[in-house]
Amino acid sequence: MARSVGEAIDVAHIDIVTRKGGRGNFATAADHTAQEAILALLRAHDPSIPVLAEEGAPKGGRQADRLWVVDPIDGTLNFSRAVPFYCVAIGYVEDGRARAGAIHAPRTDETFVAHEGGGARLNGVPIRVSGVRRTAQAFAVTTPSRFALLNKHCARLRTLGSAALEIAYVAAGRFDLFVHGALGPWDIAAGGLIAREAGASVISLTTGSDAAWDERQVIIGPPALVRDALRTIPDLVRPAAAAKRTKRTARAS
Repeated sequence: MARSVGEAIDVAHIDIVTRKGGRGNFATAADHTAQEAILALLRAHDPSIPVLAEEGAPKGGRQADRLWVVDPIDGTLNFSRAVPFYCVAIGYVEDGRARAGAIHAPRTDETFVAHEGGGARLNGVPIRVSGVRRTAQAFAVTTPSRFALLNKHCARLRTLGSAALEIAYVAAGRFDLFVHGALGPWDIAAGGLIAREAGASVISLTTGSDAAWDERQVIIGPPALVRDALRTIPDLVRPAAAAKRTKRTARAS
């Protein structure tokens, strides 16, 4: 499903049609077109399951027993500037747990998939996280707000602008570590499961415990590396009160 929608994205439809909260946060016509295509496919599959989608009002709350979680184009700015790092992400949540996920990168023709207990695959081939264990050796990916902090501790660092695809790259061992402080549920639902099924720890940076399917602040990577990063990087775990202040500040910016 994610693959078919990715193939249908019209690269010509990149006009900015909606500006959302926060600097540089917008949607293109292609975002809306892709979302409608996904919604049509999901309704055809099972119209009784509500959908939480990035573009437009969600159909159904996060507390539903079953839920689709959709980002039609994660990495809209990249897409709009012809930077080939964006994806379609679709997650399935049941009883408060991510049960299945798919991420398709149209420009590289790569599809990352997983279902709970079934492992993770890239174009049908099993994938695993890297074997890196120490933060000082890690090739990490993060956001601009965390770049300075991680740059002091990691071997190499990148910021690429598509959280779901960055997580998928960690699952495939291309990056060693992912750190993010402001995820939407559509960024993490599919990717978090794919990473777990590839052997990653997915840890909340507000609690230091296993992250929920809609966690906003996470660290993802091989378990030994995540433990090392949490031990060696000061202020990486932030209590919930601080996270709420960060969220309010982001909304006001």
